[in-house]
Amino acid sequence: MKRQDERYRFWERGGFAVDASVKLGGDERAFETVPDPALCVVFLQQHIGAPNVPVVEPGDEVMEGQKLGDSSEPMGVPVHAPVAGRILKIDMAHHPVKEAPGEAVFIERAESSRSPERLPGFSLDQLDQAAPEALVQAVREAGVVGLGGAAFPAHVKLAFREKATHLIVNAKESDPNVACDVRLKKERPDEIVAGIRAMMRMLEPQETIFATRAEAGAFPELEAQLRAWGIRIAHIRSSYSVGSDKLLVKELLGKEVPCGAYPPDVGAVVHNVFTAFAVARALFHGEPLVARGMTLVARKTGPRNLWVKVGTPVDDVLRHVGVDPSDVQRLTLASLMMGGAIPHAQVPVVKATAGISVFGPEERSPYERERACIRCGYCNMVCPVRIYPVLIMEAMKRGRTANLTKLHAEDCIDCGLCSYVCPSSIKLTRYLREAMVAVRSG
Repeated sequence: MKRQDERYRFWERGGFAVDASVKLGGDERAFETVPDPALCVVFLQQHIGAPNVPVVEPGDEVMEGQKLGDSSEPMGVPVHAPVAGRILKIDMAHHPVKEAPGEAVFIERAESSRSPERLPGFSLDQLDQAAPEALVQAVREAGVVGLGGAAFPAHVKLAFREKATHLIVNAKESDPNVACDVRLKKERPDEIVAGIRAMMRMLEPQETIFATRAEAGAFPELEAQLRAWGIRIAHIRSSYSVGSDKLLVKELLGKEVPCGAYPPDVGAVVHNVFTAFAVARALFHGEPLVARGMTLVARKTGPRNLWVKVGTPVDDVLRHVGVDPSDVQRLTLASLMMGGAIPHAQVPVVKATAGISVFGPEERSPYERERACIRCGYCNMVCPVRIYPVLIMEAMKRGRTANLTKLHAEDCIDCGLCSYVCPSSIKLTRYLREAMVAVRSG
């Protein structure tokens, strides 16, 4: 049995460890529901892929669950109204993922006697008779995206029926500030398994694997149901970076995802455990994705697991847990290692927001005082995909973008470990993200 503190240390290449003790005890905190906001700000694009166009106009009355925006492109994923109310305007707001302005629908909440809109549902008892194509289309119509952080359109992955030999459910939860996946496994095992079964019906893989860092027996009810449906439970070593899809595939299947390729190219489809839950709610309850679970961490509150409507301003969430937004020095959304800081607490949460990290006046950013690189090589030692962050940074600084392909900048998984270990407090991920964009744009 591991000591309690060791369960929150994730070991990496080069002997470094990521300290995840900030979420110590978070898996013991039950989910609590944040009240619906008076003003809901719903971005029209909350996924990787084609942007949506609005299907509503200012002044329209909308019901909870009603579609707000959609796209005819294959990678398009619709967004829905998280609350009933009136459309005040369609305007630009700071998008926490793009870290730039994005088009959003502003909804003034209103009390309504009408039930939320629901999509046509399926019967779990008759899942074997459901057409895989119809299930995939229903997942798309519900606006389901990957809830591990990338927000990749879930229906696109679930359409890889011809390629998929393995379905991997990523329940490893490596982010240092997130405990909601673990809590979901404790509270909603039936729906997790229902979602996985639906995914299995859509893909018909040779094997389905449930990947977790928890020890055997930690989730007895969930584990029993997984075994009953022939799903293999894989207990993965404590490593933060192995939470990445590509590295998880290598860890479980021994297959290397080639440079520029993706897990389906080697027969693996990877979905987060929260995505499986969202699929179950969409297919068997007709619920579009308008709310999600997340973990808020602050020195004052400790970790708190929350159900939050998409589009809720962060300051509403802060007030719910007893934090005064005026006392906050900075805020980070999503992964503490990978997520970006937001400029103010009026920024709304999106589908990809798995966590909120709150820092007080005494908790300054570690990257405020960047110093010169001392060529220690720590970033190269810890990089899980074995590229050279310091050389990519130098190439970007000197404008030598032709060297980026040779340095395999596109293999970066944006884990943030290079910045985490840098003794000069250089945010190398900033240069790596710019390098990836430069390579992809040619």
